[in-house]
Amino acid sequence: MCSTTAITSTVTLTALPAQCTSYSLVNDSTRSAGYSGGLGCDLPGIFDTPSWFRFISLGGLIIANCVTPYNACGTQSTGWFSGVYPSTAGDTINGTFCFNWVWGTCSYPANGSVTNCNGYYVFYLGPPPQCNLRYCTVS
Repeated sequence: MCSTTAITSTVTLTALPAQCTSYSLVNDSTRSAGYSGGLGCDLPGIFDTPSWFRFISLGGLIIANCVTPYNACGTQSTGWFSGVYPSTAGDTINGTFCFNWVWGTCSYPANGSVTNCNGYYVFYLGPPPQCNLRYCTVS
């Protein structure tokens, strides 16, 4: 299971980028890294058009920041962020979102971004490379 102990941020009075107030909400507890089973796919779906997203469910508030075992998160090939989350409010990091499958932990890479919004994160995500792939979340 992924740990979020390495993800910390300091609350500041910095002006935040536009994506911190203009994003789509994703409220889906089946995206949790602790949820098993399912053949869910994010293609087609809410990620068809690349955009900014914020995760808000009990299933997790951020995309997993470590390899998530396959056949979890309501899918077969599980999505996780292979980069380091930005620790300063207002900062954005570009990185790779990987999808773990039997061929390797980053069998299906996709580019995206993460912004620190002073207490929460938003993610610039597009559609995964194919099915059955889903972005997975942790608390």
